[in-house]
Amino acid sequence: MNMEEFWIFLSTATKSDFFAGGIALGVIGGVAAVLHTLWQLIERIIAKRICVSVTVDNRSPSYRHLLLWLSSSGALKNVRQLSRVDPRHAEGTNGYSAAPGRHWFWHCGRPCSLLWEIDDKRRVNDGRRQDMMEKLTVTMYSGSADTILEWIAEGCELARARDRIGPGLHVFRGDYWDNIGNIRGRDINTVVTDDDRVEKAVADMRWFYDARDWYAQRGIPWRRGYLLHGPPGTGKSSLVRALASELQLDIATMDLGRADMNDDDLREAMMDAPEMALIVVEDVDAIFVQRDGNRKSGLSFSGLLNAIDGVGAQEGRALVMTTNHIDRLDPALIRPGRADVHIELGLVGASSAAKLFTRFFPDEEKLCEEFCHTIGTEKIALATLQGWLLSNSDDPRRAASAEFMLP
Repeated sequence: MNMEEFWIFLSTATKSDFFAGGIALGVIGGVAAVLHTLWQLIERIIAKRICVSVTVDNRSPSYRHLLLWLSSSGALKNVRQLSRVDPRHAEGTNGYSAAPGRHWFWHCGRPCSLLWEIDDKRRVNDGRRQDMMEKLTVTMYSGSADTILEWIAEGCELARARDRIGPGLHVFRGDYWDNIGNIRGRDINTVVTDDDRVEKAVADMRWFYDARDWYAQRGIPWRRGYLLHGPPGTGKSSLVRALASELQLDIATMDLGRADMNDDDLREAMMDAPEMALIVVEDVDAIFVQRDGNRKSGLSFSGLLNAIDGVGAQEGRALVMTTNHIDRLDPALIRPGRADVHIELGLVGASSAAKLFTRFFPDEEKLCEEFCHTIGTEKIALATLQGWLLSNSDDPRRAASAEFMLP
């Protein structure tokens, strides 16, 4: 076909509606393809410049932490597609959460998306079983990656609170704090006294931990000391654990009677103590002198005082000291600024004994009256009462006899 014939054919074909429509469709398809490519390019540029994304999978603890934050914050409350998920990863959602796929939500005035992907060809082994690999990608438009990382950190705190059985215990080993793990919590109501001194201690310590700005406005170091004193077995250690449990704090304890402990060690221990922890020094009267009168610690008295309220002393963590013999303590150690609150835990009478008896035997009112009548006006150590009730927890009538009172 020569050129003249080609042009004749083209002229004739263009007069056909079918042929013209095909050309139009081809042009439209080409334009659409170009626009699609251009949009993908623009989308990638926008994503790189104004979007931030964080991806985690179920091999990482951050996976659970992000899911906990999403479920607790209500970010996905309007999601319409749900699926059953591992209850370990979606506490508080009745085992249901957003289904795999992309979901959009708003947070802090910014559009965000969650992409939940499941790879059924890859497996994750958690030591007990194998699960399919799951990935979560959170994208925020016109935001900061730090914001998403803060969400994960908040989820971590949620997980810590849910997994917590009681205060974390930290022990100072001479040059570092050793995290022993959680110890069983104790209800503040189990520490009984004849008045409201325990409730006042809780209120005061709660105020202290919320008073950072109050101290800063007055130019005062954010420190507060508590001295618990009284005979052995009156509940000093129990009160420490109950305070930590009630206020969701850890316990950081030190044995200052160690021969290898010196002033520098103590100062560094105070400065590096775990945050949100009670710093506890038990039997502070026995730090320097043993019962036979021999010196047993490498600490100096001035070193102890400087560690408590010196220039480099800790802030934001209450110091709790306990002693069985307050009369043996130097007034300089227990003055305000070092021991601001003194709490005496002494022997208790019948009213406190009744509280404890009722906790062991809540339906035995008459036996409780007999128990209190037997105790009369006597004063007894809390540990003695608790030990007796524990040993007779299956026999309320014998417990009410209070035979431990017999000579």
